[in-house]
Amino acid sequence: MAIPVLILALVGAAGVLDYEPSWNPFQEGTTDRTGPSVLESLTEISEFHAAKAHYETVVDIEKDTAYLPDWVSGERVLYVGKGDVDGVVDFSGLDESSVTVSDDGTMVAITLPAPTVGTPVLDLATSYVVSHDKGITNRWKGSDLEREAQLRAVEQMTAAASGEGMLVDLAEENTTAMLRGLLGALGYENITITFDDPLR
Repeated sequence: MAIPVLILALVGAAGVLDYEPSWNPFQEGTTDRTGPSVLESLTEISEFHAAKAHYETVVDIEKDTAYLPDWVSGERVLYVGKGDVDGVVDFSGLDESSVTVSDDGTMVAITLPAPTVGTPVLDLATSYVVSHDKGITNRWKGSDLEREAQLRAVEQMTAAASGEGMLVDLAEENTTAMLRGLLGALGYENITITFDDPLR
């Protein structure tokens, strides 16, 4: 039995605030606004973790033995899993067709892949086992049911993040804001950011 996953918070990733480009718009010298220069700078970003969602999920797993009562042979774990899932934009695969710069260097258009849902990171420090009940015959046996509960929690977080869409939407918004700020500081006046349709 699995209790539905609840999203607790949806926030911009720290990378939006902490990202420092290797190309400094305030650095003295000649600014290169050509397409290849912009492309090189973008691919240096590699994976941009643009948004973060925090999830809490409850996992209830029970294993029993046919024809025997649970107190004789059986096992049940109730587990609360907490963790974060990132919305990620991959810049590493951009090529020349992804960036268009006008001849006068005032306009730039960039096409990015759709954001994807990253692998959940389970916070083992705050996740916990509520109860772990064992029948008499199970008490002296090794058990991996708690580990199974952790894996199930990660699966539920992935399903929730992939299904509700808010994380991907926020990743698009934050990535667009980040690029507008960086490219605007480089002198571009007309900035267009588009995303490919997500794979279904």
